[in-house]
Amino acid sequence: MPARIVLVHDDVELLQSMKVALAGYDVAAFDNPMTALAALQSAKLIDLLITGLRFPAGQPNGVSLALMATRMRPLVKVLIAAPPEDAHHADDVGELLPYPIDLPYLVTIVRGLIGGPEARRQPPG
Repeated sequence: MPARIVLVHDDVELLQSMKVALAGYDVAAFDNPMTALAALQSAKLIDLLITGLRFPAGQPNGVSLALMATRMRPLVKVLIAAPPEDAHHADDVGELLPYPIDLPYLVTIVRGLIGGPEARRQPPG
């Protein structure tokens, strides 16, 4: 079964590009962290949260979202998309996905964190 990924970013074009790059995985994409939080609470299984760092005023930032997600689901892995100068925000929360986001690199990081969908579909040996 493909991994379940929650993808959160307020740049809708980037969000869609990332979702397309992760074809083969079970990806739920959200442009609002509050909507993503509701999905994190209700889903049966989430393997990975990929979130932007900054969201518009009145919404939790990516670090807050990641902390809430890991409290609800201690085994969830986190990627925070941010400029390299903001890398320290990912410390103790998850891994940094540096801007500008390179889509092949995104896929490589995801495979390293949770495996590839093709590996999950193979029958046990």
